[in-house]
Amino acid sequence: MKSWVPGADQSPYNVHNLPYGVFSTADEPTPRIGVRIADQVLDLHKAVLAGDCQTCASCTALRDPALNRLLSLGREVWTKVRAQVQQALTEPSLEDTASLWLTPIGEARMHAPLLVTDFVDFTTRAPDGRLWQPCGTNGRASTVMPSGMDLVRPSGHYRDARGEIAFGPTGALDIEAEVGFIVGGESELGRPVTPDEFERHVFGTVLLNDWTARDFAELEAEALGPFASKSFATSMSAWVTPIDALGPARTTAPVQDARMAPYLKESDRYGFDLRLNIEVNGVSVAGADFGDAYWTPAQQLAQLTADGSVLRPGMLFGSGEAVLPQWRLHDGDIVTITATAPGPRGTTIALGEVETRVIPSIG
Repeated sequence: MKSWVPGADQSPYNVHNLPYGVFSTADEPTPRIGVRIADQVLDLHKAVLAGDCQTCASCTALRDPALNRLLSLGREVWTKVRAQVQQALTEPSLEDTASLWLTPIGEARMHAPLLVTDFVDFTTRAPDGRLWQPCGTNGRASTVMPSGMDLVRPSGHYRDARGEIAFGPTGALDIEAEVGFIVGGESELGRPVTPDEFERHVFGTVLLNDWTARDFAELEAEALGPFASKSFATSMSAWVTPIDALGPARTTAPVQDARMAPYLKESDRYGFDLRLNIEVNGVSVAGADFGDAYWTPAQQLAQLTADGSVLRPGMLFGSGEAVLPQWRLHDGDIVTITATAPGPRGTTIALGEVETRVIPSIG
């Protein structure tokens, strides 16, 4: 499948990728949904207005300033829209028309791609030999922020050099590079979702920096668990890569303990062969392979509803920390997380980066 867009076939943002985002421009400041192709953004709002249908459910959703309504429409619509976008970008007879819907990426101002309705953070590992279920904590959806937004150094309680409890800016701000998954299809209250229903409910994936204040966390470990050490911010990439784009990146997941609870068993056990890289101030400091995680994203999805809790469009769950080394970040540091995955026939696709600058505490 080749695209008529210049440079697209050689780009990691090729027609096998096509991540969704929300953007605006100086001339058109209203945020709208777009799809990235090479160094261009295909404006789906303009595409809908140019067509014969503007009032069906999918066309209405594509004219919104966020992805939430599209997420609610489910797998059949997601697949149809993706196929239509691929056709628009590969069919030579559509080039003259569809080229009018393109905006250079340098002219696009990116916004949060969706309103996150819930946030849960898992661990991909089995800490302390806990082999019976994925471990997770409920996060703060209101502080999930898009790539490019500055992070204000948080304040909280910590133990000072004398061992006394003090309040002030964290001196141990750390990175947690993760892969996040965006839930679309809603589930029924009281009905658990199985791991095999993963692709029915998950729309796409993003990169996350789930920041941690390590000095705050030391005190919270003695209480009810993470609170001020985690709730101040989670940075999320502005582009959402469809799960369909990661088909060639599927890889066999590690063998698990045979005593696994039935609700976590998978008929096709797989992870995703993603390679993450972390840079601080433009220098690569760490990398990680995501495909060897003990708990798969499908099992984490099942864990979300094991007690009968409901899934709803816009829910985000994080895979857990993919890189173990710890940092103490300084004001002015810029942290960038990127990732790549194999595409079809030897190609490579990129997940949207998440980049954040640390700025001083307020007050």
